[in-house]
Amino acid sequence: MLFTIKKFISMFLMPMSLGLILLFLGIIFLLSKNYKRAKFFLISSFIWLALIGYSPFSNYLIQPLENQYKSYIDVDPKIEYVLVLGSGHVTNDKMSKLSQLSTSALMRLTEGIRIYRKLDNGKLILSGYAGEDIKTPHAFISRDVAISLGVPASDIITQEEAKDTAEEAEYAKKTVNKNKFVLVTSAFHMPRAINIFESANLSPIAAPTDFLSKEDGDYKREPRGKEIRKSELAIHEYLGTFWHSLIEKIRFYVN
Repeated sequence: MLFTIKKFISMFLMPMSLGLILLFLGIIFLLSKNYKRAKFFLISSFIWLALIGYSPFSNYLIQPLENQYKSYIDVDPKIEYVLVLGSGHVTNDKMSKLSQLSTSALMRLTEGIRIYRKLDNGKLILSGYAGEDIKTPHAFISRDVAISLGVPASDIITQEEAKDTAEEAEYAKKTVNKNKFVLVTSAFHMPRAINIFESANLSPIAAPTDFLSKEDGDYKREPRGKEIRKSELAIHEYLGTFWHSLIEKIRFYVN
């Protein structure tokens, strides 16, 4: 229930959605011949969409998230588990399993495998559910790709029912217990993930990957679609952090 409510609310608060809402209101006022309000909303939508697509602005949003944790280079071989958080994929039998993974998912998985191969006797935990319109759980697609890249099936554990980061933390408890483990996710997502896992009394070691702000924004470059995507990802994380904090406070007062 909380998962559905969270998704519904965030849908209207995302940058692109706000821009389209402003545009829609502008068109409504234009058709009703309220030109003053139409002008305000149409100009506001144009400025907002241009702003979130401008690289200095998108980097301003995402860099504070990505800069909190460095790549995990000096791997402790005694670590027992590497947990790779789920991302996106499609189910298409005409494509290889590797091609079905999103770019973020592939980067998370390959980083997890890189770390796993440095462990003395490690296990690779792959997480992610199927989604509403996808028949195969993300964890299963990732598992098949990992096996094709040389990871023994016996060293892979799947969490195919976890729908979000909070559920991934709860499922991880059953496997890692109080042991330290490496947590792999996108750099922009790592601060919220660490917060959630530590709130669940787990001890993750951050291993960020999929860095999106590899360079400073170009002030001379026109707005671009990929920058809108970066702004969306950043604001999604800030909203997710706020939501997690709100839920934790509610639980504290209820208990």
